[in-house]
Amino acid sequence: MKKLTFIFLCFCFISCEENLNIDIPTDTSKLSITSYLKADDYFNGQHSYVYLSNSISALESNDNFEYTDSIPVINNATVSIYETNALQENVASYLLEFDYDCYCYINTDMSPKQNTTYRLEVEADGYPNVYAIDKVPAKPKYEITNFELIGKLDKKSYDGELSQFNLVIDDDPNTENYYQLKIFIVNTSGAKERTCSFSVSDPSFLNSLNSTDSEGSYTGRSAYFTDELFNGTSKSFFIQHFKPKGIFDHFYIELRALSRDLYEFNETRREESATSNNPLFVSEPIFLHSNIENGYGIFGGKSASNKAYIPTYFPNNGWMSY
Repeated sequence: MKKLTFIFLCFCFISCEENLNIDIPTDTSKLSITSYLKADDYFNGQHSYVYLSNSISALESNDNFEYTDSIPVINNATVSIYETNALQENVASYLLEFDYDCYCYINTDMSPKQNTTYRLEVEADGYPNVYAIDKVPAKPKYEITNFELIGKLDKKSYDGELSQFNLVIDDDPNTENYYQLKIFIVNTSGAKERTCSFSVSDPSFLNSLNSTDSEGSYTGRSAYFTDELFNGTSKSFFIQHFKPKGIFDHFYIELRALSRDLYEFNETRREESATSNNPLFVSEPIFLHSNIENGYGIFGGKSASNKAYIPTYFPNNGWMSY
């Protein structure tokens, strides 16, 4: 009897099958841009550049990319950047050329200025023309106070806490500010530079870009935060800074200011990375923030203020801004 019941149920399920015709939309390939403008940094393919490729739909193969030397980039576009004023009038223009060292578009005569707006325009055969606008933010202002060196820079086997200090930010009250904090440690003679981990505990670090505990305590190598909780005031963060193994002669703190579009692009990219290893249909699709009109990607401005601790080099002892 059990066997007959099983066969009957199987027959019911099979007999209920129905073919569904689903129209899957096809996306027209568009230009995809990755471009960063870093204040006072030459547009030479290092920190400032334009990387250009084309988009493909989720159902297409990688063969649908356009390739240059087996790399999915487009090398025959017309790429221009314009410096504009408050009336969006062109103050200066720069025509970028494709460079085979970075497989990106550069113009070494261009050095983006802080607190300045730029417009990107790109034309490529077979694609809609794209453009984007973003502003390079002013360099952040901050001081280092209550500094204490705990470990030794030149002790190879030591990899514990190196220093602790207060990072005091003088936040501009006239704009929404978006920050990124990193600490680098350097061996000058060996031309070696590494990022350091650090810890900071503050509600400002509770966001989707940082891995924090419930109290907002962050430990990592790159922290993002905004001035939402301290806009226009002087804000102090207590930092505990850790050294990796190795021999080093100095370290420096880099506080970056990001444009809102660049911050939101990084935010959605982090969310996409967090769900990329999940099985199909387990997670919601993530749409990357984009400020590219008629295309995809990011044209984002940033600036950085660096302070180095150089304990032994003449003529500077201690902190040096650069």
